Amino acid sequence: MESADPAKRSIATARNGAGGTMVERSWQRCASAHHLDPAQGWAADILSGAEFRHVSGRSVPLMRAALPEMRRLFDLAYPLGLLVLLADPDAMLLARCADETQSAHCRRMGLLQGAIWDEAVAGTNGVGTCVRDGDPIFLGQGEHWRFCLSPLASFATPVFDAQGRMAGALNLAAFHGNASRRAAPLLLDTLTQAGRRIEDQLFRSRYAGRRMLLLDAAGGCSAPLVAIDEDGQVVGATRAARTLMHWTDDMIREQPNLLSALEGDDSPSFRKAEESVIRTALATTQGNVTRAARGLGISRATLYRKMRLLGVA
Repeated sequence: MESADPAKRSIATARNGAGGTMVERSWQRCASAHHLDPAQGWAADILSGAEFRHVSGRSVPLMRAALPEMRRLFDLAYPLGLLVLLADPDAMLLARCADETQSAHCRRMGLLQGAIWDEAVAGTNGVGTCVRDGDPIFLGQGEHWRFCLSPLASFATPVFDAQGRMAGALNLAAFHGNASRRAAPLLLDTLTQAGRRIEDQLFRSRYAGRRMLLLDAAGGCSAPLVAIDEDGQVVGATRAARTLMHWTDDMIREQPNLLSALEGDDSPSFRKAEESVIRTALATTQGNVTRAARGLGISRATLYRKMRLLGVA
């Protein structure tokens, strides 16, 4: 039988292929910062209907973008006994796709609309730890902090809004403990791609009418996508693009020229991003260099020079 003393519960046993050190860090927070007893019973606080409507109002764009993706995920995941959840930046559950046969389990585990799964009260859990750390996570049997959540398997990925801020988390959950562990990398990758599509939809909705350019292939839970105006000035960037370019909100408000920003660094990642931008601009204009240069805010001669340097035909 496992010890109820957090200090004696070995954090090393939390290491796994998908979550790994995230689980360890979360367990450390639960013990030293949140002061949670893993053996203590716990039930999620659930907002009333009026409270939920008030709090969820800020997440309407997220829900609008996420619900079609949640239904698609549920169609794929239901045969594996998984349900789909969406949470806001404070780990409050916004929506759920589940089968009627899962309803009793959902009520017992507190997987209900308006339930609060903040890590500080629930301990290590999918949505709570995901929005806390901003990275995808998988938790199998025994990897939730609280013993009462041991039967739960959880896969979660963060979703970022058009300004690169935490918008919430998308979650796949099951009540069969370790049955999903062998498929964890595949399920987490599928979930992360779904979260990336939701982020993409949020970004495109926010900057509708603007030209969109991808700086590099998507990796992780955010794609390096930027929105530019007719002069090639950056007006918006996803979290991944901000990270790649080291942009802050203030820097984006100054609307930097995209290619000028990329030209200031000779690192391979910046050269690859510059090539991606030029190829995308040319593809958008069906190879018309004059129009592509105008859209990028540079002269045709400058674009030809960059194409020669980068080997873009």
